[in-house]
Amino acid sequence: MPDEDRVFDVTKPKNVSPSATSRPVIVGHHPRVSDPMVRGESPAATKIMVNSDADKPPVPSKPAFNTSAPAIIEPPAHEDLPPEPVPHYEGPAVMPLSEENSFGQPDNNEAAGLPANAQPPAPHPAQDTPDTVPPSGGHIEGLHLENSKPKKRLPVFILAGLIIIVLIYLGLDAAGVGVPFHILKHKPPAAANTTTPPAANQNKVAASLVPAGFKEYKLAQTDITFAAPIAWGDPTSTVDPGYSKRGGTNQSDGTYAYLVDFATNKDVEIAVTSDKYLPVSRTAVYYDYLQWCTGTNDGKYYESILHFTTVDKVDTPATITCDQGPVAGAVKLDATTIVQARATDSQNKVLGDIYTKNLNDPSLVVFRVKDAAMTNGDQIKQLLSTLKTGTSG
Repeated sequence: MPDEDRVFDVTKPKNVSPSATSRPVIVGHHPRVSDPMVRGESPAATKIMVNSDADKPPVPSKPAFNTSAPAIIEPPAHEDLPPEPVPHYEGPAVMPLSEENSFGQPDNNEAAGLPANAQPPAPHPAQDTPDTVPPSGGHIEGLHLENSKPKKRLPVFILAGLIIIVLIYLGLDAAGVGVPFHILKHKPPAAANTTTPPAANQNKVAASLVPAGFKEYKLAQTDITFAAPIAWGDPTSTVDPGYSKRGGTNQSDGTYAYLVDFATNKDVEIAVTSDKYLPVSRTAVYYDYLQWCTGTNDGKYYESILHFTTVDKVDTPATITCDQGPVAGAVKLDATTIVQARATDSQNKVLGDIYTKNLNDPSLVVFRVKDAAMTNGDQIKQLLSTLKTGTSG
């Protein structure tokens, strides 16, 4: 076939000059807008720019229309697209375009050179980029972006509980209650006045308990102290041997009684007797009797004695029984003391006045004073009032 002139419907832009009736194509730096009529056919994704102020969100109640700005598009990246792309409307994407808008204004499509029924392009959801997302907190046509989550705050009831605990701790600290550590300052407690009086003061106190003209003495090898008239002279003591086993070859193994005599008054004698031992085998004397007691039936005064048992001529202490008496002429002086006026021995010989005082000592149980002259009663009563043992203080 002969070569024929071929006619091409599409001519590349560089090979043809624009016609006199062609509309200008503005190439700018704005994002490309896809043609809604050929959506899905363009080989390259397009973007739409929404005119909005980042600092001042748009007010949807008063929409504004751009009637003067021409549509701005960029040419496709590929050269095989149609040479004369249809211009597209760029404006607010939230208002549908119609022949007459809700405010009674004429349709802006004609002012923009678009067909009357053209619809504004809408961005594809899958092609949104960070360039089209407004700053945090902005508002795009009903799309609300949540602000960052508020910082977690301590619940009010936990804070109140902590305050109450702190106040209770401060109260305990202020009250002096033992706490692990102190917040408040505390003065050291005043030391208790536990200072003992000097020895000189002690001597004055002891001397004040001693009657005038008396002197205090301590019985050797015992815890017994008493005060006696100085006029009687210094006392001396002897021991009466005692036996836990008496007879045969047994020897004395303790003290049965302490006997005290005074240097210048031979009429007064003190005897302190134990209830643990037996005396030497002899006739009974006045200090062989022990503590006194009151008879249950007659209310009279009796004296006790240490009984013993004998086996193969060996005596062994047994029981103590208050069965000696009644004591003739006995008179009670106080809760622990009686006096027997004109007491006699086993031969009915007058011994004198005998004072008997029960003691609470564990081994020496009775304290006796014999007044042979029967004229020293007042001094003997004072002597007995000063008597002290280790357990009686």
